[in-house]
Amino acid sequence: MSRVDPASPEERGLAPSATPSVVYGVLGVALAVVPVIGFMLGWLAFFRSQQAIVQMQKDERLEGQGLSRAGAILGMAALIIGAASTVIWLVILVASVPWS
Repeated sequence: MSRVDPASPEERGLAPSATPSVVYGVLGVALAVVPVIGFMLGWLAFFRSQQAIVQMQKDERLEGQGLSRAGAILGMAALIIGAASTVIWLVILVASVPWS
């Protein structure tokens, strides 16, 4: 019975959550000026990058460490910019309401 080496290229694969983390991160940064949307996409990107890290720790045949790191960085950026954008929009909204 022949056994396949786990490190062989045909047996390696990409962690399922690595690519979505980058996609959510890019969308989150691009849509960060829209209140709440950038924040939520940033949270999703960071969450999916952490899932990818756990998947890669459980199965050493999975790759995608760079993608998961990029997703985490983009997710944090989208979280920060999205939260700031949401606060700014709320301040503008409250300031524009006439207080009689």
